[in-house]
Amino acid sequence: MQETLLRAWKARDSLKDETAAKPWFLTIVRREYARSFERKRLVTVDVDELIAKEEPMLAASEDQQIAEVRAALFKLPEEYREPLVMQVLMGCSTVEIAAELNLSPAAVLTRLFRGRKQLRALCGEDMSQDPE
Repeated sequence: MQETLLRAWKARDSLKDETAAKPWFLTIVRREYARSFERKRLVTVDVDELIAKEEPMLAASEDQQIAEVRAALFKLPEEYREPLVMQVLMGCSTVEIAAELNLSPAAVLTRLFRGRKQLRALCGEDMSQDPE
């Protein structure tokens, strides 16, 4: 935004019609935004070169974090694990979970909340800032 205002200030003499100030300024904003992407150069990697070197980063292996979450999920008590699996993996709604487990929707929400909280603790997430 600062660059845009600076460019507009420097080019204020080029504004011929004051009623066209808004489109003139928006054009400067659009061009400055495009310039920000021109300056950004992302690091690229030659995939053919990696394949030739047989880099380990190309190997297809299970992600360690997924394995940790899966292991932590199986450590949860069943009363918390089952509604969580039904919601996250099976895509069930709170009402559907309540009907399946013979619970009230409020009880399902409580179990989902507590299950997520326990799962986060098992995965080692810092929960000191969480409300009780």
